[in-house]
Amino acid sequence: MPDNLNSIALNQYSARFTTTVLNEVYRSQDVVTGAGLLKLTPVRQVNLGILNRLFEEWKNNAEAFRSPYFDFSNEEVKSALEEFMNTASQHISVKRADLEPLLSDSVKESLKLLLTPANYFEDKIRAVSDAEFTHAKAEQIVKYTHIHRGVAEALLGRLTDSGSDSVYQTQAVSWLYEFKDNADLIDDAEQHLIQFAEVFPINISELKIQEAGKATAQPQQVHKHESFFDSAFGQLEPSTARPVAPRAEPASAVISEIVAKANVQPSSERDSLNNRFKVDLPKHSDDQSYGSVPVKVESIAGSIPLGQRFMFVNQLFDRNSEHFDKAIYELDRVKSFEEAENLIWHRYASKYAWDVNGEAVTALLAIVKRKFA
Repeated sequence: MPDNLNSIALNQYSARFTTTVLNEVYRSQDVVTGAGLLKLTPVRQVNLGILNRLFEEWKNNAEAFRSPYFDFSNEEVKSALEEFMNTASQHISVKRADLEPLLSDSVKESLKLLLTPANYFEDKIRAVSDAEFTHAKAEQIVKYTHIHRGVAEALLGRLTDSGSDSVYQTQAVSWLYEFKDNADLIDDAEQHLIQFAEVFPINISELKIQEAGKATAQPQQVHKHESFFDSAFGQLEPSTARPVAPRAEPASAVISEIVAKANVQPSSERDSLNNRFKVDLPKHSDDQSYGSVPVKVESIAGSIPLGQRFMFVNQLFDRNSEHFDKAIYELDRVKSFEEAENLIWHRYASKYAWDVNGEAVTALLAIVKRKFA
């Protein structure tokens, strides 16, 4: 894995991923609740990152209540404030404009964790300048880490074995670099990249920077004085829980299904991750027929895979899923491929300024042609 990532490519991917998710999520609702955040994306680490950011904001809000004019050390006041904050945390309601930066930052951070785990964990250790690495901080890192969780657990284990509640940051970093390359602690990146690709195709080579020379969580019962951030982890569906063995391969049937949804082609060869996660799109054939797919389909809408749907919405319809749905509905109602072409060239291509020779347009035409084959 590279030591660093291309920040421009990372920002671009994060923006596209975020827009795709939010366009879908806010189609039928104005706010997202805490339960919705737990399953916002197929990437559990991204969802945990959002919760972690909300948790920090929740703690800051609690501190903002404090005032020099009142005794916040009073047991009755402390109990009432704790009860109020925990109740508030059970009623999370986030609008799109407020969720967008949280999701975008979490996507970038999750990819940094996946592709450059040593840099990620060192940043977490050094998050507060000149502060010690405490047991509480180590536990929080474990709690909000799904990808490469073994590394987080190893850090906590070293601190526990030291017999101290805290150590200097330099000591924690030295522990990190002792086991950062331990294969037993590092997850297989492929299964997580497939989940990212379910939402938006990912190109690993674009994220790399060229340098010179170089078990399922058990449900917990919510009780008084428990916040959403404590109870949320028990609400995660079993299917999203991290495998017990960090490097365990998922079942072939499950992988095949996910790969199909993500429009990713599996390979038995040890080819590059970049090749594995490229979305294969139809090319112009020699007779300019926009590809030839022998299988006729009954409807255009029903033959578009999830991965291609995201591509069409983002690249052809200005990231507006409603415009995409309307266009596909209109194309499904025409009687011939010629009528469909007329709609495509004279309405959609001009309205949305399409690159008529682009791969997305070629792919759409190939799918449309299947209905009239």
